[in-house]
Amino acid sequence: MKVIVVASLTYSLLNFRRALLTEIIESGDHEVIACAPENDPEIIAELNAMGIRFEQVPMQRASTNPARDLQTLWRLHRLFQREKPDIVLAYTQKPIIYSGMAARLTRSVRFFAMQTGLGFTFGEQNKNDLLRTIVSFLYRIGIKKAETVIVFNSDDHEEMNKHGILQPNQPVVQVAGSGVDKERFPQASPPDGDLVFLLVARLMIDKGVYEFVEAARSIRASNPNVRFQILGPFDANPASISEADLAAWREEGVIDYLGETRDVRPYLAASSVFVLPSFHREGLPRSILEAMSTGRAIVTTHMPGCRETVIEGENGFLVPPQDASALAAAMQNFVDDPTLATRMGARSRQRVEETFDVRLVNDRLLKVMGLRASTSEERQSFLSADRYIVKATPLQRIIDVVAALAGSILFLPLIIIVYVAVALSMGRPALFKQMRGGRGGRAFQLVKFRTMTDERDSDGDLLSDEERTTPLGKFLRRSRLDELPELWNILLGEMSFVGPRPLLPQSPLNQGETGALRLSVRPGLTGWAQVNGNTLLSDDEKLALDLWYVKNSSLGLNFKIVLKTIGVVFGGEQVNKSELESAYEGDSGRSR
Repeated sequence: MKVIVVASLTYSLLNFRRALLTEIIESGDHEVIACAPENDPEIIAELNAMGIRFEQVPMQRASTNPARDLQTLWRLHRLFQREKPDIVLAYTQKPIIYSGMAARLTRSVRFFAMQTGLGFTFGEQNKNDLLRTIVSFLYRIGIKKAETVIVFNSDDHEEMNKHGILQPNQPVVQVAGSGVDKERFPQASPPDGDLVFLLVARLMIDKGVYEFVEAARSIRASNPNVRFQILGPFDANPASISEADLAAWREEGVIDYLGETRDVRPYLAASSVFVLPSFHREGLPRSILEAMSTGRAIVTTHMPGCRETVIEGENGFLVPPQDASALAAAMQNFVDDPTLATRMGARSRQRVEETFDVRLVNDRLLKVMGLRASTSEERQSFLSADRYIVKATPLQRIIDVVAALAGSILFLPLIIIVYVAVALSMGRPALFKQMRGGRGGRAFQLVKFRTMTDERDSDGDLLSDEERTTPLGKFLRRSRLDELPELWNILLGEMSFVGPRPLLPQSPLNQGETGALRLSVRPGLTGWAQVNGNTLLSDDEKLALDLWYVKNSSLGLNFKIVLKTIGVVFGGEQVNKSELESAYEGDSGRSR
């Protein structure tokens, strides 16, 4: 196959897509052409050495000149007509819009749009509704015939739906950002000595540079030995910070400016904590992933893209955007506890290995594009489950809200007691937070009480789940008290009292046509599989029971499940063979 990859920055082809380009070449007899605007001899030479041909395409990222954009469209159209690619993959705004238009003008081109972040235009700081409307219209044209739209976070997916950019039932895949090469960014212990906070970003206002400086000034007033570093280039953008301000900060001594670099690894290794106080609408910042892979604690904002990287209190802290005081308070935690950076940094590295490894991300992308073998069901598993959503009755939602409110009030003393017990026996944070697959395939952050410690062996590796689960944790799980905080998820509409168990988005049970059906209802605090065997069941048996529930869901069945849940809490789990048989019989496409 012939594959064309279109970027808005030549440097990004290697900095962000090196591993993806390499895996495309290695996945088969494919010819790869990379397109971008800058004539960068060093990058072009390296691409050629990888077996990738480079084509320069004029493109001005920050320009709103329609004549320039028409030139970009024309050159891409000419390129596609000449090369006759089988696949076009474009990422970032202008490449997606104009590659999509050019692909529509070219026959037999499969177009994939990778939305790495909607950016300023769709952020709260943009007050220009006309600009947002125009860009949405252009996106709609460019993406209309995209075989699949790839997003880095669920907020961008929802925003694209909100502005009518996506077609009804258009396939959408969410991946864990660009991923990060954990071998290229190996784990390194934070250095001894003075604490060093590092910000790596283009020097733009909406990257939170001013908030970082203000927080640094606040902390250094009482802790002059703490160092604050900024690494990154100036940007040809009206929102770039001024050179005069940077010079004044350096003269004041509040920050060290490290210039710009094409290799951030030595700077990450020399830092203690990574900070990105961005209020830009990010996709999923590669800079954070690289810092996490290096083993650095993260302080970032509760903004789309940024918040997906941090489990609050585990591998870092989330702060409100444009709030220098909150940022300073979060960073002060590391000043007050010298061991915190190491502990949280280790958890960051663990999250990379579990979720953000570039090999996992690229495997998913190649299968979606058909460049790596996969079953039809596996490929379907990556698509949004929106088309399968089962509409919940208004009464069911009212019952959920009323019951969750009543439960929160009734069990508040118990919640406080459990919180204190967990904090005293296992340490803080007492709450466990993790992204789970929700209704329609949309990820949400589940909240429950911790039941395990973070104990490690002599090599620094986490012990097994069984070894880390405390006696209190086992009691909380058996009694279901660990799930009390999920009342909050129910109030937010992310869960229901009854439904399939909320699993990790990448769980096998959430994949394929059956996975899409399973995710057509809100996940539940309890469910048909939980009351008919739960941990005693195989994954296939759990899936059969979940699918039976989806097809037979009713208020009466939900009430029956709640009553059976009470029985399980006091009587223990037992496999109900008759219900299992009914579940399999009710699905003619499945057999035991």
